Amino acid sequence: MLHFSCDLCGLQLDDRRYVVRMEVYPAFDPEEFDEEDLDADHLQEIAEILKEVEETGQPQLDDCGSKDLRFDLCPNCHRKFVKDPLGRDQLRRLNFSKN
Repeated sequence: MLHFSCDLCGLQLDDRRYVVRMEVYPAFDPEEFDEEDLDADHLQEIAEILKEVEETGQPQLDDCGSKDLRFDLCPNCHRKFVKDPLGRDQLRRLNFSKN
């Protein structure tokens, strides 16, 4: 039998749990090009990437893959999540001293 715990507060979950699924991916609209895209020296960019690979052994690539995330939440954390899914209220509550 599988046992679940809340991914936010750690509470052991019974039959009453909520699942949050998110997909995160970079936005890309291939139909939008501007002059800068057309004037870019792509061979120079490739040469710089190859030079970096030779120096470091690994390329520095942007993380452009899709991510699928899944979280189990208790009823209390579910209510909080639905009210503020991005956690904006939590960030506003942080009070930093003005040193």
